[in-house]
Amino acid sequence: MDDQPSDEKAAPGPSSGVSPLEPADVDDLLERLGARVADVIATQDRLRGLLDAVVALAADLSLDSVLEHIVRVACQLADARFGALGVLGAGPDRRLREFVTHGLTAEQRAGIGHLPRGHGILGVLIDNPRPLRFSPLGDHAKSYGFPPGHPPMNSFLGVPIRIRDEVYGNLYLTEKQNGAGFTQDDEQIVVALAAAAGVVVQNARLYENGERRRRWLEAAADITAALLGEVSRGDALQLVAERAREVAAADMAAVMLLHGPDRLPVEVASGPGTDGVAGARIRVEGTAVGLVLTGAEPV
Repeated sequence: MDDQPSDEKAAPGPSSGVSPLEPADVDDLLERLGARVADVIATQDRLRGLLDAVVALAADLSLDSVLEHIVRVACQLADARFGALGVLGAGPDRRLREFVTHGLTAEQRAGIGHLPRGHGILGVLIDNPRPLRFSPLGDHAKSYGFPPGHPPMNSFLGVPIRIRDEVYGNLYLTEKQNGAGFTQDDEQIVVALAAAAGVVVQNARLYENGERRRRWLEAAADITAALLGEVSRGDALQLVAERAREVAAADMAAVMLLHGPDRLPVEVASGPGTDGVAGARIRVEGTAVGLVLTGAEPV
């Protein structure tokens, strides 16, 4: 029997279960994919910036320069307009003894007046040294507001800098450049920077301490060599004062010799504005000089 063409339509095959994407869906998918790629590239750029910063910091052995560099890099990595690094003092209250800023103009610094000691929001991080991130800044219970002349600040990110188990200081960042608050990624990158900064600060401190000891030893050797030669008493004391002032980076140095129970005459003095100081008599009782004399220990 010959095959006859059939008028019936072929039955549809099994469905793949996948619906074709509409053009709008494709556009949305591409947009999200592009955003994700941009995020990955941005993250890689930030990590590269962090690594470059750590390498540059490790090459710097000046403590003052290192502190300034840390604040500047933190602002760059977190895209912050203002930044500061507060170094904690050694006293029992652990307030700030140094405050290195970035982003403030000279006029703004002058308008603010004295630098903060670590009260209000800054004190929160001192009392509880853990990363702190929030916005707006004025809504925090510890916010005391700003002094006259202080630039407005809204977003805040604070991270402690540790040297081993000791909190050396805190990084404070404010005013995210895009007007939004700081993100979790910002916090993580600054925490990583703070960890590296602690090692770099410790290295810089060790280097400066070693350099200071070396300069004192050189000064002692110079003075000893002078004393072994033909030198007058006055010239020897003047050399002691001058070398001590240089090594200690002091504004003035003086040598006093005790000639009685109550008064110390200044034998020689070194430094700007010390003309006429030699020969003056310093009271012993109730003075820092008296504490050194009676306690026979540095003050």
